[in-house]
Amino acid sequence: MQILDKIKLPEDLKKLSLEELELLASDLRNVITKYTLANGGHLASNLGVVDLTCALNYVFDFPKDKLIFDVGHQCYAYKILTGRLKEFDTLRQKDGLNGFPKREESRYDTVNSGHASTALSIACGMARGNVDGDIICLIGDGAMTGGLFFEALNDALTLDKKIIFIINDNNMSISDNVGFINEYLKIVRKYGNEFTFLDMEMLNNIDGHNISDLIGKLRYAKNAKKTLVLHVVTKKGKGFEDAELNPSKYHSVGKPNSKPTYCQVFGDTMTSLADKNDNVFAITAAMTDGTGLSAFAEKYPQRLVDVGIAEGHAVTMSAGLALAGKKPYVAIYSTFLQRAYDNVLHDVCLNKLPVVFCIDRAGFVGGDGETHQGLYDVAYLGAMPNMSLFAPKDGEELKSVLSWSQEFDCPLAIRYPKSEISCDYTVHTPIEYGKWEWIKFSGSQVVLISNGETLADVCQSAEILKAQGVDVDIVNARFIRPYDEQLLDSLKGRTVFFFEEYIAQNSLYAQALEKFNKDQDDSTHVYGINIPNVTYPVATRSQLLKEVGLDRDSIVEFVKSKLN
Repeated sequence: MQILDKIKLPEDLKKLSLEELELLASDLRNVITKYTLANGGHLASNLGVVDLTCALNYVFDFPKDKLIFDVGHQCYAYKILTGRLKEFDTLRQKDGLNGFPKREESRYDTVNSGHASTALSIACGMARGNVDGDIICLIGDGAMTGGLFFEALNDALTLDKKIIFIINDNNMSISDNVGFINEYLKIVRKYGNEFTFLDMEMLNNIDGHNISDLIGKLRYAKNAKKTLVLHVVTKKGKGFEDAELNPSKYHSVGKPNSKPTYCQVFGDTMTSLADKNDNVFAITAAMTDGTGLSAFAEKYPQRLVDVGIAEGHAVTMSAGLALAGKKPYVAIYSTFLQRAYDNVLHDVCLNKLPVVFCIDRAGFVGGDGETHQGLYDVAYLGAMPNMSLFAPKDGEELKSVLSWSQEFDCPLAIRYPKSEISCDYTVHTPIEYGKWEWIKFSGSQVVLISNGETLADVCQSAEILKAQGVDVDIVNARFIRPYDEQLLDSLKGRTVFFFEEYIAQNSLYAQALEKFNKDQDDSTHVYGINIPNVTYPVATRSQLLKEVGLDRDSIVEFVKSKLN
C-alpha cells in the first residue's frame, strides 16, 4: 500500500501520475476487500466505483464541491480517500465507521444517505440554495427505477443551475436490474453517442475503469456551463474475481449463518404456498435475493414481481393484484417500507384489501446503522385502520402464519428480524386471529410478555429468575394488533412485564397501559421496555439490545428491581 499510505486527504491524490493513480486504485480494492470480508458490508458495489472515485477526487475539490451518493453504499473508496484510511478497519463496528455517508463522521460527507433515488432531489435543493462549488450526483443505475428520481428529474430540467449527473451503469441493483430504464441503458451501451438524456447533454459509454478517460470527461463536465449527464459503464465487483462472477452474492457480505434465518424460512414457505395456490404472488422492490425469494422467482417467474427500487409502486400495484382476486405478499425491509407509508394507508388499508406485508429486517439491524434500523413499523402501521400486525417467535410460527394468511381477507403485516432463528419452541398453538399463546403457565403472579425473536431472551431470563427463586409465566404476544384482550383481562391483579423490540408508540405495553387506565384498574402492575426513540449507530444486534435493556441479563435485573 505504498501509494495509498501517501494519501491523507484528496489534495494529496492530485499530485499523482496516471500510473500512480492506477496503483492507488489497486490498493483501494485490496483494502476494501480485506475489511469488508472481515466486517461485512457492501463489497461488489464499492469495488465497481474505485476508479471513478479516484478520478472524481483528482478533478474536483471536495468538500467545496459536493458529492452526493445514490445509494450511499458506493462510498467506501471515497471514505478512505477523505482521511479515513486508519479507521477503515472499524467499518460497521461499534463506534467505528458507518457503511454509508454520514455528515457527523466527516465534513466530506454531504448528506446521510442509506436509501435510494434521493440524490437528485437533494441536488436540486442545494443548487437552488446557491452552494459553493459544483454539485455532483453519483447515481447507481438501480436507483433510477425509483419514482423520486423522476420527480426530481422533472424539476432539474427546469433549473438554470448546473448539476453534474453521473450514472454508474453496472446493469445491477442488488439483483439484476429491471424495467424500462434498464432496457434504455442497454440500448445506450450498444449504440453510444447517438443518445441524449431527455433534454440534457449526455456523454455516453465512458469506460468506468479507464482513469485517464474518466479524468478527461470529468474535466469537461467541470468546465461545462449547464447540467449534463455522464454515462459511466462499470463492472460490479471489479478486481475481485468471485464478486465479478457473482455480484448479487457479493453485493452485501456478512458472516455465514449456522442456523436457518427467518428470511430463508419465508422464501421456502412462499414457494410451498405457490405450489398449491395459483393466486399467490410475491412482490419485491429490487430485493429478490435479499428477501429470500430467489427460488420462488426461478420456479414461478410470472408470479414474482420485482418493480425495482420503487416501494410505493410495489404496494399500490399489490393493491391492484388484490382487486383482481390475487393474493399478494409484499416482501420489503422494514426501513424501506417507510417510504411507502401513504401507499399502505391510502391504497391498501382504506380499501381493506388482503395484502400481506412480509417485513424483513424488523428490529435492530446492527451493522448498517441509523438508516436501516427496523424500529418504527409497529408505530406507523399500528396507526392505520384495518391493519393487523403479527410477530412470529420462530420458523414454525412464521410458516403457520403465512399459511393462515391465505384466507385472511384484510391487510396483514408480519414482521421478523434479519437474524438466525435462535430458538425452536415446543409450544405451537394453532393461529387464531388476535389470540396470544402461553409458553409457560403455572398461575404465577408475575407474567412476562414478548414476541418475535425477543421472546427467546425473555425465556432465558425466566430460567435465570427461576434459579434465583422468582417463578414467572410467559406469554407469546404474537398478535400486536389486535391484542388478546381476553388474555390480558385474565392477568388483572398480577405484575405484568412487556419486552418489545420496537419503539413504544402503538406497542403492546402502550396498549396495555391504556386499557388498564381506561378500566380504572389499580390492582395490576404493568411495566415494560421498548426501544427508546433515538437514533442507533453501527453495532451488533446483541450490543444494541444490551444498550436498551433487552438482553437476557438486563431483563432479569429489570424484573427483580420492580418486584423488590
